[in-house]
Amino acid sequence: MAAVRIDIHPEPRSRMLGKWMSAAMVVGSMVGSGIYLLPTTLAPYGMNLVIAFVLTGLGTMCLAFAMARLAGKIPGGPFVYVAQAFGEQTAFVTLWSYVLSQVTGIAGVAIAVAGALGHIWPEVVSGPPLIVVAIGSILVLLLVNLRGARSAGALQILTVLIKLVPLIAVMILVLGRAGSGQNLDPLEPTPVGIAGITTAAALILFSLTGFEAAVMTANVTRDSTTTVPRATILGTGFTAIIYLLSTVAVLLLLPSVVAASSGAPFADAIAPLLGSAAGVLVALIAAVSAFGTANSLLLIAAESTRTMGLAGDLPPAFRRSNSAGAPVGALLICSAAAALLVLASSSKNFVAVYVFITLVSTVLALVLYVVCAAAAVKLRVGGKLTAIVVIGVLYAIAMFVGSGWEPLLWGAVLAIAGLPLRWLSRTLWPSREAEAKPAALPE
Repeated sequence: MAAVRIDIHPEPRSRMLGKWMSAAMVVGSMVGSGIYLLPTTLAPYGMNLVIAFVLTGLGTMCLAFAMARLAGKIPGGPFVYVAQAFGEQTAFVTLWSYVLSQVTGIAGVAIAVAGALGHIWPEVVSGPPLIVVAIGSILVLLLVNLRGARSAGALQILTVLIKLVPLIAVMILVLGRAGSGQNLDPLEPTPVGIAGITTAAALILFSLTGFEAAVMTANVTRDSTTTVPRATILGTGFTAIIYLLSTVAVLLLLPSVVAASSGAPFADAIAPLLGSAAGVLVALIAAVSAFGTANSLLLIAAESTRTMGLAGDLPPAFRRSNSAGAPVGALLICSAAAALLVLASSSKNFVAVYVFITLVSTVLALVLYVVCAAAAVKLRVGGKLTAIVVIGVLYAIAMFVGSGWEPLLWGAVLAIAGLPLRWLSRTLWPSREAEAKPAALPE
């Protein structure tokens, strides 16, 4: 089997992500601010939510397995996988779509940082203070990432450890209450059925995205063909399990009626232990959680655009690196684009559009899942476990269908919109394109 290679700049091992940083990229990307409201949205579904968690968790693991197998067999990241399977143009459209989703995500999660802090300081929940906090968050993350991948990786480990605190706390409280003989609140007695399971699965579905983070940063990861597959599988499995256990734990600590109407279910569940301080603590952790997610999104967006720049598909600014090996051009451009989205979101006339763009960005992220899973099938990297990869393809297609036709249509338009930029880049810098063109090498 031939391998496609992009000649990425040589990175000293001391500047690259290690195994724990790679795992933290996965967990930190998946565990965002959304987990803190999952008990509220899932409370009415009772046992249906448990079944839905298992099904969506298995489907996500199949996709994670497909990407892990690709990472283990072919170094270079998704651009190389897709280029080898379907050609460089498809690889560009796939990464272009994904980068659009990541940049939009940075803006949305930066606003979520301000929203979380608004529970403590109400003045930052809207208007200029919100914009200052959101753009300030992006600026801090830009400075961290400009110091190199390991700087971003260290921040990721720290934020992951902090954001897991309330998730683990509610599980400990359940064990303590059960061990002392106290009664636990039952789940809502909703009949188990297809409708309840599918609705709950739809609510859970996108909270499990982000498992691809280690794969997207493979080019700045030590021993990527062994580190990335392990980080992807173990990180995805760990996050899916802790999501299920912590969500159920909250619903065992709170009556379902209370959980369904709570704006901060984890804080309400922890309140008996910490009292009034619980709300402040969970709000701070939610802000840290969103901040950590934005960190991984920025690193991924910058590395993805640098890869496309090195392939000659984007202007030269995207392939520039600083003395720390950070993609300085890509980081500055992606950060600026996210900051502009934050500013645009402050307009009352833009709010509805911004919400819709966020939905479309989710569809754009699904492009990566579908195409990479299909590439794993075509390149036959699954071995004897190809059936798992095929299930991953079917699951990704089901995620697309569940998104609705309008976001799908807009997602397709935005994905194709990058092709003129690719043509322009290759026309204006043809010599660079020839220099950076992937080479076919034996495996």
